[in-house]
Amino acid sequence: MGGGDIGTCGVCHTVASLTCGGCGSMHYCGKEHQRQHWPKHRVECPPYKVVSTPEAGKHMVASRKLTAGQMLVYESPVVVAPLSICPLLCLGCHGSITGDDFPRCPKCWWPLCSLACASSRLHKGECAILALDTKHIAPPTEQGETPRYDVIAPIRCLLLQSTNPSGWQTILDMAHHSEQRQLNKEEQHLITVRYLSDVLKLDYDLDILNQARGAVATNGMEIRSDKNTRVRAMYPLIRLFNNSCAPNVHLSVAYNGMIQARTTVPVSVGEPLCICYTGALMPIWERNETLTLSYHFSCNCPRCGDPTELGTHFSSPRCPDCVQSYLLPCTWLGETVWRCKLCKQEESNAQVLENVKIWLQRIEMDDIFSGCSLKRSKAALQEVEDDFHPQHYVWMRAAHSALYRMSDNNTEQGLNMRIKIWKRLVALYTVLEPGLTKRRGMSLLETGIIMLRAAQLEHREGEPFMPELLERVRTVVKYLDEASQILSMEPTESKGPAMVQKTEEVKAEAEQFLQRLDSETVRAE
Repeated sequence: MGGGDIGTCGVCHTVASLTCGGCGSMHYCGKEHQRQHWPKHRVECPPYKVVSTPEAGKHMVASRKLTAGQMLVYESPVVVAPLSICPLLCLGCHGSITGDDFPRCPKCWWPLCSLACASSRLHKGECAILALDTKHIAPPTEQGETPRYDVIAPIRCLLLQSTNPSGWQTILDMAHHSEQRQLNKEEQHLITVRYLSDVLKLDYDLDILNQARGAVATNGMEIRSDKNTRVRAMYPLIRLFNNSCAPNVHLSVAYNGMIQARTTVPVSVGEPLCICYTGALMPIWERNETLTLSYHFSCNCPRCGDPTELGTHFSSPRCPDCVQSYLLPCTWLGETVWRCKLCKQEESNAQVLENVKIWLQRIEMDDIFSGCSLKRSKAALQEVEDDFHPQHYVWMRAAHSALYRMSDNNTEQGLNMRIKIWKRLVALYTVLEPGLTKRRGMSLLETGIIMLRAAQLEHREGEPFMPELLERVRTVVKYLDEASQILSMEPTESKGPAMVQKTEEVKAEAEQFLQRLDSETVRAE
């Protein structure tokens, strides 16, 4: 049992300072009541506890030894609102708004998908507040992306004070970095707060307005609405996961906005439970910029602390002088240069980023592929590897582009090349997003499908060496087994069940093919 915070005893409801040693959230007046309450509490005792340190702030750690795939959190958002910058979106249902002659709310003048949404539950509370803008300064005037929707989420947070007091307390407890945002003179933050205070003249202290907007900017997560539009949501517990660029927690969102968090790998007692705030498949400079600007910290996770990014060299360009060596980032006093360990050749951060920018533009414009031929695709990927590590971010982008262009190529050569690329991607994802992650599950599924098609083609048109072919099909079944295990952990109200069904159908086909091969081998003997 621990001690410190004051709460109410779970048995006698008196003031208590001792806490459950596992989760730290249940209080007891003494050890006797803790023992008495354990049979009931052990079912509810969460597999995490919230701790606070000067370096990491308030965050979750494992309260006991956890296995891969263990459910940690399943919760609904306390606030859902449009993204800070987004195309026209209905405030009544979060549906898309099409055309130029769109309806508007008669009271607040904000765009809607239909007049029926003017009285929807989602929009009703904020409408009276938005209507205070009698000059219609904020409502979008035309189609196209606009930052004007940034004001909506803070207003919906403020409304919780009267509609959901516990939700409002959750907002107040969230990290917000509002002081730093003001010191940095973040333009969108200052504009939104000024609009709330000077135009709408909301009866809130200026510090509260800054805090509400800062909490949204820091804790808002992009999800898909039930209308399949991009929105942002704020969750009571998900916010307490710290960041790691090689996370041990996977998040999945259902169609109804419910979110689940589960472990992807085994986790030790006391180990921080981490998600990746930026997306694990971003290069180091993009991750650093996002974390600095949006979350106001520099990441010191194992991946960011390793110049090779856990051996992947995901951001490393090839040294122009040493053919088999790569440039690694070296940062001193805030300045980053990229240096070869062998010959000490250096390039500035600006040079490295400019080269990446040029390559990405070439990939997006089809400049390096210029057609769908296997020969050209192979040559294009080799061109990338001449400038970057074979597991580099640019190679990953080029690989996906090549797979897209070869998706209809079911020749022996085409299938074998696709298998090779997918296997390399799976190996990369296994390091950057280890364990039971949806991306690994989908990649194993794609790899298994293509390997099966290649094996069937070889059996049908060639003279395969049967022991080798049998082993390859067994590998297919193994891949699909793991894919099914991973994808079955996705929420039921998501694409998860459909993906599992597809995986099981392909696995059944592979198992039937394997039985056929076994029978043919027996007859041949």
